Amino acid sequence: MSKIAPHLLVLLNEIVEKHKLGLPLEAVLTGGQGLDEHERELLIDALVFEFTETGLHADDEPNERGREIETLIDLLGASRRP
Repeated sequence: MSKIAPHLLVLLNEIVEKHKLGLPLEAVLTGGQGLDEHERELLIDALVFEFTETGLHADDEPNERGREIETLIDLLGASRRP
């Protein structure tokens, strides 16, 4: 997985705390490295929920937060590939 920008790590940590996922902080801060498949799915589900709740303009186009959440989802999904 490529290195995650600091502002995206802040957003990722915010979402983990908001959804009370109880994931290992180190694993979250490395963008999901060290998470098992179940933990990664929980994190992606929380990101998708957050995207639908806070990441869209009224016309359903992603706002800035939505684009950042999409980036996190892409990075987490990429970390699952061999």
